[in-house]
Amino acid sequence: MVTLILSMAEATILRMDTLTRYDELPYDSLPLPETQPDFLAVMAKLHGFEAPDPERARILELGCAQGGNLIPLAWRWHGSTCVGVELSRVQAEAGAAFVAALGIGNVRIVHGDLAALPDDFGEFDFIIAHGVFSWVPPSVQQALLEVCRRHLAPHGIAYVSFNVTAGWQHLQPLRNALLERTPADLPAPERYQYALRVLDELEAEWNDPFLLKEVAYLKTATPSYLFHEYLAEFNVPMRFGEFAAQLEAHGLRYVGEAGPRSAVVELDDAWGLSPEGMAGRWLDAEAALDDALAIRFRRALIARADAPCAQPPRAEALSALSFYADLRSEEPIDMEDVTEQPFINPAGNMFPVAQPLMKAAAMVLSEAYPGALTHANLLSAARQLMADYGVPENADAAGYNDALFQLVITHGVMPTVWSPSFAAEPGARPVAHALARLQAGTPGWVVSGARHVAIDLDPAGRILVGLLDGHHTIDELAVAMHGVLAEAGLILPPETVTELTHRQLWLFARQGLMTASIE
Repeated sequence: MVTLILSMAEATILRMDTLTRYDELPYDSLPLPETQPDFLAVMAKLHGFEAPDPERARILELGCAQGGNLIPLAWRWHGSTCVGVELSRVQAEAGAAFVAALGIGNVRIVHGDLAALPDDFGEFDFIIAHGVFSWVPPSVQQALLEVCRRHLAPHGIAYVSFNVTAGWQHLQPLRNALLERTPADLPAPERYQYALRVLDELEAEWNDPFLLKEVAYLKTATPSYLFHEYLAEFNVPMRFGEFAAQLEAHGLRYVGEAGPRSAVVELDDAWGLSPEGMAGRWLDAEAALDDALAIRFRRALIARADAPCAQPPRAEALSALSFYADLRSEEPIDMEDVTEQPFINPAGNMFPVAQPLMKAAAMVLSEAYPGALTHANLLSAARQLMADYGVPENADAAGYNDALFQLVITHGVMPTVWSPSFAAEPGARPVAHALARLQAGTPGWVVSGARHVAIDLDPAGRILVGLLDGHHTIDELAVAMHGVLAEAGLILPPETVTELTHRQLWLFARQGLMTASIE
């Protein structure tokens, strides 16, 4: 049952038509790697801030939708206590039903308004508010920051994302055109289809390359993004300086940025200073970045004003962390040359690496994924790999650390303090963990990998995950998938289906969906 903390009449600050739109076209509820407390804790550590242990933390998510981001955290960290607050009854009830089916007791979905949380709601080590702040009226923005002030533990970390004025001022003509040309009284699905036709019109009328690039992106983006980002009643960007001032007014402080960025380069470009020289002017430099780089979106880490002092990110903090990465290169890796070579992650993002020892480390991390390696073990393994290939070792440890730091800051390599339990191989009778099987078999739910990454599965892939209960051999699974594909009109030789099934199972293992035993 969904917990109800207030009546709709008492607490709905958003206009009712806005809430209706979220029920008609729910925002995609999926795992967001940059919001998971493990990542927030280690990013805070880079800024000199010691956050609580995420595996035994109290975690609050504001605007949790149906729990696609929160529930996997509760599943992985049995020692945690997770609470989600969601204004949409439709999504809150869907989340509560999923939790009941999953059978875990350390997470609950609260149907209600974040502006009406009771004072005795308790303190939380981590508060997550992704996709909320810029999309609600000013009164709710202030209420959100007040929730952080009242309910954030002394050493807790809050994550609050928001749209930034500097980047969005260039996109405002597109939002204005969509709002003006799309009838506001249409049901959300129909209004979305109408908006697609408007995008076609704008594509034919406009010649601005920047706006046309965004138009092209919106035509392929998820319906919920286009609708709730560009057709939403509220989308109010803010300058970093304004946001920092609001934090101060609520007894809070900015700790750092959770989003991907080339922080060292950015600070240097904005002020001609290195982070080490930024101690007294760091927030000013952050504000300058808004305009210098036309920043569009921020993912701010926030703490109480009385929390220990934070600072610009420092590479020295890397030595206490572990790391994972899913990187590949489309060209042979030259570990003897300092020429930049591109490494690519599954999302298609490219990360240039020039430092030879870092190239070796990237190869080591790719082989170990989704497992993680400590700083010392990663360095040792990279050196060993170079030796195995007969490459003279580059002893420039400082250069290696700087290269690793750049990849961490840009999210090419992810820092962590948590090591998940997973099976590195499918096994004779493959087992996917219960969360993945339930997600795959429930319409509207995205499967979450071991590293809190959304896994895009076609219908056949979802069926295969659902079959991985430990009771079927790989050959039996291949026979079943042959039938599934045939029913869909795709007739393939049995040996081809067997090969495809083997390949898919190995991919599932790499994504961390497999366990060693039946759950």
